[in-house]
Amino acid sequence: MVRRTLAALLALALLVPGPGLAALRWKENTPGQKLLRTYITTANTFLAEQGETEVNSLFELYDSFAEMGITSAEDAEIPEGISITVYLYDDSLNTLTLRVNDVYRFPRIAAALLRAIDPDTMSMADALKTPSARAQKAAANPANSFEDKVEDLNGTVPRVYYAYYPDQYHDGENWMQMTIVFPLAEYWDAEDAQILSGETPTKGPDTYSGNDADYEGYFSGDDYQHLEVFSTPTPEPDSAAAEFDPYQ
Repeated sequence: MVRRTLAALLALALLVPGPGLAALRWKENTPGQKLLRTYITTANTFLAEQGETEVNSLFELYDSFAEMGITSAEDAEIPEGISITVYLYDDSLNTLTLRVNDVYRFPRIAAALLRAIDPDTMSMADALKTPSARAQKAAANPANSFEDKVEDLNGTVPRVYYAYYPDQYHDGENWMQMTIVFPLAEYWDAEDAQILSGETPTKGPDTYSGNDADYEGYFSGDDYQHLEVFSTPTPEPDSAAAEFDPYQ
């Protein structure tokens, strides 16, 4: 059970409003919209810690869809090169797609969104690892595209996919992309209610056997399930992901 995933976000949002969120025109008509605000609040905290501009423009927000971005001025009307598209269920988040036209900013922004899924146990170093490796791959071969095959059916844990589209619209802009598929609501919404009421969440069983040789993911050392990262088999650069400097 992934009841811990995203659950701490609600407590964080109640304690500390994210800086820079004042300009965002949030709606909280559904539990899904409330969770989205909490999630972005937490991600903005991690963006600020890295010296990155926070999500500061909300272009559209409906019960099942939201479009936002990072812009040069708060509350902009159109995206400027960094966009976040989220599809919502009534009571949870469905999928999120981040698109960034700057390969060097992509790791910081992607890592903030990843760490916001599991803020209690995922470190920034862990969150940066795969986005940095993918950005490094794009920077090393800027004319070569790559794209993970996305499985968009919600499961029991978050899944993450990456893509790179050089000159996608024939305007000289190269796009890095990350897609997050969030878990089904029933695997964590009950714990969200417990946190709001101040009760202690119930720990879920450990269902990972350690026998899957093809598994690539994040484990925190406890018995909760955590972020899984799936990618198509492609050769990675010889250098380690940590050698790519996302602050360049």
